[in-house]
Amino acid sequence: GYIVERAADGEEALGKVQAKGFDLVICDLRMPRLDGKAFYRRLATAVPALAKRVIFVTGDIAGTDAEAFLGETGCRWLAKPFRLGDLLRAIREGLA
Repeated sequence: GYIVERAADGEEALGKVQAKGFDLVICDLRMPRLDGKAFYRRLATAVPALAKRVIFVTGDIAGTDAEAFLGETGCRWLAKPFRLGDLLRAIREGLA
């Protein structure tokens, strides 16, 4: 099993990541207060070791700069809607 913590927005998530140790982050590209791109950039500066252990989820891939951003990060990502099995596989791979 996994121990999971949630955050209501990107600012709260960044605060939690900086205050506690996490093995993996699942992050939506669209979040209030601090979107996924800004969250990732700040995470990469604050906790560089965790920057490659991010799984992004998004429903906004076609016709946006999201695809380019995701490619630049090298992180795993899932397009919404996704199956639970796909999420679990991404988590296992991210923790390996």
